[in-house]
Amino acid sequence: MSNYDWRHRLILSKLTEGCLLREAAAAAGVTRQAVLKWVNASAEFREAVALAREVGHAERVYRAWLGHYRRGMRPPAGKGHGGKPRFSFGRR
Repeated sequence: MSNYDWRHRLILSKLTEGCLLREAAAAAGVTRQAVLKWVNASAEFREAVALAREVGHAERVYRAWLGHYRRGMRPPAGKGHGGKPRFSFGRR
């Protein structure tokens, strides 16, 4: 890893933190296409990027869950209720 320049190291650290490739490239000041060219040009960098993305996968999943539109809501009820939860509150 020591033979990478500061942009490569920054991209790898951002991917390890759970950033997307687009976000990691923007942090390094390059485009996503430039990072993909570096990945295709070097097998060593390709393996490092794959490992960093694997390490950051759980964080990416958690960040996606935080932004989900149904987070904190009750799940829909079963069949026959129109997707609304079944509450009786003493009524039938």
